[in-house]
Amino acid sequence: MNTLNGAVTEFDWNFQSITPTHAGDVTGLYALGGDTDAGRPIDASFMTPMLQWQSSLRKAMSAVYFSMAGAGVGNLHVHGKVGQWAYPFAVRASEVSRASPGRGICESYLAFGFSNKEGAAFSIDAVEVATVASNNRRI
Repeated sequence: MNTLNGAVTEFDWNFQSITPTHAGDVTGLYALGGDTDAGRPIDASFMTPMLQWQSSLRKAMSAVYFSMAGAGVGNLHVHGKVGQWAYPFAVRASEVSRASPGRGICESYLAFGFSNKEGAAFSIDAVEVATVASNNRRI
């Protein structure tokens, strides 16, 4: 766990000691680094908590904006009480990328996330959800 920002990384190794550059176990000391995990792309993702976004009225999303650095293609993940949805989108060099969720999602509580594709590196600073609230539907 990164104690400065709370980020968690999970490994399937049985290290008893780890530093930013090395790890050790009963079999020896290992150097850490590289852009792959044993030759496989490093998959990464995050998810916001499930929140009631802005009001108790049911909402639809017009877009989700990621203030981020990266390249390639990413996936927007939307989790509601009823279902889960994923939408691929292009990560733009302008450092603000827009993902367009489906029009049929209309719930009060939603969580939003991002995952990389094929190990593409990324850094996210903010997530902004553009919502359109129903005029009268709360249930």
